[in-house]
This record gives sequence, C-alpha cells and structure tokens, in this order.
Amino acid sequence: MFIYIDTYIYAYIVRTYVHTTYKLNLPQNFTAIVTGHGKTKAYLHRFKIIEDPTCTCGKAVQTTDHLIFECETLTKERKKLKTTALQKNNWPINKEGLIRKYYKEFVKFINDIPFDNLTQSNNSEQLM
Repeated sequence: MFIYIDTYIYAYIVRTYVHTTYKLNLPQNFTAIVTGHGKTKAYLHRFKIIEDPTCTCGKAVQTTDHLIFECETLTKERKKLKTTALQKNNWPINKEGLIRKYYKEFVKFINDIPFDNLTQSNNSEQLM
C-alpha cells in the first residue's frame, strides 16, 4: 500500500511539475526516495541483496521515511529542510507536503544524502 501511495505521489509530481512550465529535471535519488524503489537498505533487503535492513544509525529499519524524518546520521542535511518547513507548518510534515510545498529544499536535502555511505553493510554483515 505504501509503495502505491508513494508511486502515486511521484506520478502526480511528474504530471504537475515536469510537464508544465517548470520543466524540472528530477534527480535519480529523488525518484528513489519518493517511490521507495531503491537506495535504501529496506529495499535491498526486500530483494535479498543484503541481510540486514537496519539503518547505519542503528535506530530503525532504513526506509525512505526513516531517512527523511528520523535518521540521526542525516541531522545536518535535514536541518535546512526542517527550518524552512517550520516557518509555515509543524514538523514533521508528511512526504507529500514536503514535495508540494518545499520541492526545492526537499530536492536539495535528497541530493545531500550520502546514499553510498548509508547502504554500506553494518559491521559484520556480508552481501549475499
């Protein structure tokens, strides 16, 4: 169900922003975060590419929502996005609200995420 909702949101963004006057170039990481397809340990674990879906912060399964709203490793990257959102809304705002209201800041946040470091194996975990 969550993937359907995220994919629906992504399709909305493409229809609304990319094919309009904005003609935005959506980064690959943006697509991965919004749809939940790829770039996270939860996704890699789902396809048995890695054994452990736990985030490198060690606090939870590494899902896209965890990375956006909770991951302690991304506190610095999240700060500007959160500051901007708090000027008009409460935090945490939902993913759809971030995309619709704070697109530029959200893309900047996503582009600042060090995905290669976040998907590395935890301690002794080995790739299957």
